[in-house]
Amino acid sequence: MSADMPEDDLPVDPDIRQSWYRSTLAGLTPGSQIAIEPATMNLQSRLVRAATPILQGLENQLHGSNFGVLLADNEGFILHRTFGTPKLAAASDRLGVVVGAQFTEQTSGTNAVSTPIETRRSVFVLGEQHFLECLRDQICFGLPIFHPGTRRLEGVINIMGSSRESPALMKPVLTTAVWEIQQRLLNTYSDAQVALLLAFRATCDRHRRMPVVAVEPNETFTNGAAAMELQSSDFTVLREFAARPGLDSGDRVLVDLSIGQQAVLVERVSEQGAVFRIMRDEEGTEAVPRASVRHRTLGDELADAVARARASTGHVLVRGEPGSGRTSTARELAGGDVDLVIDGRDAIVMGPKAWAVKLRQLAERPVDGFVVESVDLLDARLLGVLYDVMEWTSSRMILTCDPDTDAIARVAALCRSVIELPTLRQRRSELPVILTKLLAARGAKDVRFATTAVATLAGQDWPGNLKELQVVVDEALASRSAGDITVADLPDRYRTPVRKRNLGLLEQAEFDTIRKVLTQVRGNKVQAAQLLGISRSTLYSRMRALGLQSISY
Repeated sequence: MSADMPEDDLPVDPDIRQSWYRSTLAGLTPGSQIAIEPATMNLQSRLVRAATPILQGLENQLHGSNFGVLLADNEGFILHRTFGTPKLAAASDRLGVVVGAQFTEQTSGTNAVSTPIETRRSVFVLGEQHFLECLRDQICFGLPIFHPGTRRLEGVINIMGSSRESPALMKPVLTTAVWEIQQRLLNTYSDAQVALLLAFRATCDRHRRMPVVAVEPNETFTNGAAAMELQSSDFTVLREFAARPGLDSGDRVLVDLSIGQQAVLVERVSEQGAVFRIMRDEEGTEAVPRASVRHRTLGDELADAVARARASTGHVLVRGEPGSGRTSTARELAGGDVDLVIDGRDAIVMGPKAWAVKLRQLAERPVDGFVVESVDLLDARLLGVLYDVMEWTSSRMILTCDPDTDAIARVAALCRSVIELPTLRQRRSELPVILTKLLAARGAKDVRFATTAVATLAGQDWPGNLKELQVVVDEALASRSAGDITVADLPDRYRTPVRKRNLGLLEQAEFDTIRKVLTQVRGNKVQAAQLLGISRSTLYSRMRALGLQSISY
């Protein structure tokens, strides 16, 4: 670090500290001004097209607030900005935070645009943590945006506010926005490009060290090995090969590349698209199975996680809120035998000694697997017993717990697979599909939920998750056995949304964050305010505005 910067003045956070070091190496000092050379940007890029609807939603929610949002590409060029007030926009103009300006650690030091690009991780930069003094009246949170298919860094989204604002609620806002942008990035591809991408990913997953290239007329995907070894001229050669009509999956061809003549294994994806695997030895020529093309949801990701856990060996941890399907998922993985279950809640009734004996008895039985429910409710002594049993048993153990697993971190470390169950609040867009499946499971072939009923249910908070929804479906079926289930057929308490109005993206993230913290502290407002980093009066005000004061915890 530079000689004019005493050790005591350096940030404690290691990521921020390293960023300051890189900024110093670039020749910056805290008194430097931001080096701005606005460039002409492609404002019709794939990232901009994918992010625009999300940014518009954020703009509506930020109106009148003390926050602003920036979108930058993977080189730090600002592509879009929006601020809650004209005053904030004017202040940003004076700093040079304008569309076309480039923010890197070499030009602007440590901030929530440049540092996430450098580290490939989300970064909080709070006031004095900014390297440049001119930025130290701001708090910022930046989150990198990766393409969900190629996993390439596409850009950064950053939310900023004055140092008087609490950063505690920033993270969920951007996390939700980034997830939506990443899904839309995938949707910008044509069907042929998506098919190529999925085949490319499947090949890379099977052959992690082998150079893999996927090409079609307007897109090229490469893994790390191919990017290091090949040149752009090689991709042109492979693109020409992909367009040849006689090239089929499983063919092995000799191709003249910049690294010499190479044997290349082909997987044909479309008429002009193919995946090429550059062979290092005489391994088999089987073709990579082709993946189907469809929009992936949280439900799809959950199904994949369960399938991977089922196919693997070792203990499994199923983590999720009450009612999210922990028990059914765990018992499905254990084979569905209801006798092979022990619940952490039973330790209170049985006593620690009897509970430990039953656990050991289950672990000694010659079974493929058994379930231990609610391990987060066990005390430290029984967690130690559970840890010991997990180490010596030959049976597979499927554990369930609440989302926060800090208390059982030692036990969780022994689990080879971890399944995160999404909440029903996170799956609101999937509600029509979920309701259809619930009706089918109950044999209700002639019944469906009307659009208005689905919209009303989507406005509920669902603290009980899927289990609560199942109860609602059963009550609705009790009043209608055929035709459309309308709002009038829903239980009385579900005929109007929990909130007085629909929440936007920013407010929804704030609602979910405050509700989660209040649940963790069992409704203790003092503790909740401390964890959120806001005053109690601010917490009460936000609870009233979001309709949280009427919810019990």
